[in-house]
Amino acid sequence: MEANASDSTQAVRRYYDLYFREGPAGGFVFRYRDCGMRLSAAGMEWESAGERRFTDYSTIDEVRLQTGHLPKSGYFGTCQITFRNGRSVTVTSLDSWGSPDAERLDDYAEFVQDLHGHLSDEDRRRIRFHAGSTPGRQMAGTISIGLGAVMFVVLPLVLVVITGEAKALFLMLGGIAFIFPAFRTLKKNEPREYDPRHLDEDLFPHT
Repeated sequence: MEANASDSTQAVRRYYDLYFREGPAGGFVFRYRDCGMRLSAAGMEWESAGERRFTDYSTIDEVRLQTGHLPKSGYFGTCQITFRNGRSVTVTSLDSWGSPDAERLDDYAEFVQDLHGHLSDEDRRRIRFHAGSTPGRQMAGTISIGLGAVMFVVLPLVLVVITGEAKALFLMLGGIAFIFPAFRTLKKNEPREYDPRHLDEDLFPHT
């Protein structure tokens, strides 16, 4: 899948100031150490652990696009690219500490659009294009939001009705403010396939 970059890959490359990680998507990342992706007609190029890597688009097996939201921080996007050998690289709009970075949203969107634009018709027929979470993670998210809604919306509402305490009302309003963005993100990340020729707005994070 990967080889050291050669001079033939140097022409017409575009650089994207985006952090990424190699290996499986998900899981806790204390800090992103690698930054910088390059795309050209020849393929993808990046550097990780001091080693320069290059691969052409024919090695891509699957692309998965996801968006996310962190309360009081903002929205972000991730593009996981899995290759035929099972390895993957996940490109994100987050900063090095894993926090949403509004200044990288445009660069991320252009990276995703350019990646799909470089694919040939044969690539588009062969590659699997998925949007949103995996079914398992979507189910876990649904359960978490459901429990949160019961604890922070339904229960305070019941307390308001029973006790008339204003504090319970404020707790309910705070719960709604927390649950609504999470619910909207969950809906945007419903597992589905997408058309690589037509990238709709739900595939991208928005401020």
